[in-house]
Amino acid sequence: MSVIELKGVEKSYGSHEVLKGLDLEVSEGEIYGLLGPNGVGKTTLFQTVIGLLKEDSGQVVIDGEEHSGGKELRRKIGYLPSDISFYPDMTARENLKYFAKLAGTEPDFDELIELVGLEDDADRSPADFSTGMKKRLGIAQSLIKDPEIIIYDEPTTGLDPEGKRKFRKHAEKINSEKDKTIIISSHITTEIEPLCDRFGIMKDGVIVASGTKAELNEEVDSDLGIEIEAADTEKTKQVIQESSLDAEVEEKGKGLTVKSTGDIRSELFNVLMENNISVRRFEVGEATLETAFMRLTDNAGGQQ
Repeated sequence: MSVIELKGVEKSYGSHEVLKGLDLEVSEGEIYGLLGPNGVGKTTLFQTVIGLLKEDSGQVVIDGEEHSGGKELRRKIGYLPSDISFYPDMTARENLKYFAKLAGTEPDFDELIELVGLEDDADRSPADFSTGMKKRLGIAQSLIKDPEIIIYDEPTTGLDPEGKRKFRKHAEKINSEKDKTIIISSHITTEIEPLCDRFGIMKDGVIVASGTKAELNEEVDSDLGIEIEAADTEKTKQVIQESSLDAEVEEKGKGLTVKSTGDIRSELFNVLMENNISVRRFEVGEATLETAFMRLTDNAGGQQ
């Protein structure tokens, strides 16, 4: 079941188009990663989903209802912006209580604080917190309304490796133990790759591809080459070009890259052996999320 569905959403700032007929579907209970270079409109997309911005055209459907910016629908969504700040003259706990009062709710503050691992720091000012601790306090704040959906906008920016690990740990815990649907954006695949069930790749104001890591890899797999290093590069290149293989050969570094629309590994290896080519390395390039992201967003740009 889809809890978020965007259909042909458009949003402009003056004459500058940011979202250009964007379609997006997020399923209940999943962790969805939104990947895109800086400036393609990820934050604009999120602010449209939560109702801070109004789309110019298209539909934003939350949990089966078209989003009109009403309070009931907005209560279903928690949001952690990329830049987060707290009142320095209040403790972490007091900040949470203040935001809860504004939201008209009374959560279990001890539970929220324990969930993000700030039990020993709840009565300190966030002004004394590290970036990672502030992010964790922000996670707690995003849960104040007990929302069904949580959106994290570039949450690992500014975190050291340990901070990123802790963020992923808390996000996984919230998803599994609290049964929340989570959407996380990033421009760096490795930041969210271990965490997400599915990914959407955004370019020029639209989602150009969406699916699991394996499904996205399939979109670029046929474009990955076989890397070959041989004792005689020129002879190897000539043998491949004169064979019956449907393949392109190009020199790369100390060796060759052979590309084909089909799987020619066995046939290629046999051709090399039949022609007494001394092969030092024969490797098939591995499809990765990074590969898919880079190829699908080549020359991307836009307005954040």
